Amino acid sequence: MITVILTSYKEPNTIGKAAQSIADSKYSGYSGEMQLIQISPDKETLEEGAKILTHLKNENSKLQFEQITDPGKGKPVALNLGLRAAKGEIIIFTDGDVYFEKNAVKALIDKFSEDSSIGGVSGRPVSKDSKSTMMGYYGHLFADANHYRREIDLAKAHQETSRIFVRRHRFFPMSGYIMAVKREFLAESLPEDVLVDDAYISYYVFNQGKKIAYEPEAIAFIKYPANLNDYFRQKKRSTGGYIQLWKYPNIVKEETKSRSPWHELEMFWFPFKYAKNVREFFWSGLIIPIRAWLWMQIIFEQRILKKDFEKTWVRVESTK
Repeated sequence: MITVILTSYKEPNTIGKAAQSIADSKYSGYSGEMQLIQISPDKETLEEGAKILTHLKNENSKLQFEQITDPGKGKPVALNLGLRAAKGEIIIFTDGDVYFEKNAVKALIDKFSEDSSIGGVSGRPVSKDSKSTMMGYYGHLFADANHYRREIDLAKAHQETSRIFVRRHRFFPMSGYIMAVKREFLAESLPEDVLVDDAYISYYVFNQGKKIAYEPEAIAFIKYPANLNDYFRQKKRSTGGYIQLWKYPNIVKEETKSRSPWHELEMFWFPFKYAKNVREFFWSGLIIPIRAWLWMQIIFEQRILKKDFEKTWVRVESTK
């Protein structure tokens, strides 16, 4: 049996598609037993999730589903509730505002059979936004940059002469949009104030001597922030959370640091190589001051203001 933990908040319009892309065995490619746990705080999302999952269960006798009411104390608390209820040997984590590509679940699960030392598998987030706007272009740029970075770290692309300016690293974090972990290598619970739960889990698995694998065929479609205000709100948590990880004992080590202004300099030329026309080249150039301003905000809020979890974890409406 595998378990899927699907967290969702005020997403009644997207939860159905998210659940169906996972629990429909003909679409997901996975025909084994599945326990799907939906965790939501609001009645509307729970009701919509129950509707689609009841329908799917009637068509698939191997599907079990349960819903947990999220107390609204942050995603780590919600995930801990899911972990306590999980029965599967492998746990897939995802969100209610994304949906998987066909056969993505099968691709994630099959990856574990390639190497017994694999403890976690990250899928590939892909932007579903249009590249015709600046923010839409940035969604594709950042998603494809992460794909490229993971391929480098797995030694699939680093030998190409056009890519040797990027240094390989021993570690890369899985994506919380689509990732699978063997239950035996997960912590019993996550810190309730952790800002980047996916990175925390990735480090925890890696620090046990297990491999983090990447399966680019396991795709999740994501809607990225539609304006700069939402972009900064999201990234101050998701990017700045890597600085916060240093406060947890024995999680981040010097050789496994994966996010910092200095690490980003390794990818300095990528946005310019990624651009396909003059407009995109101009937008790529704007990334430099945008990311510089982001890191200044992160350092100011975390190191000087020491902003707490409740104020940092904010909902980003334009990604829904």
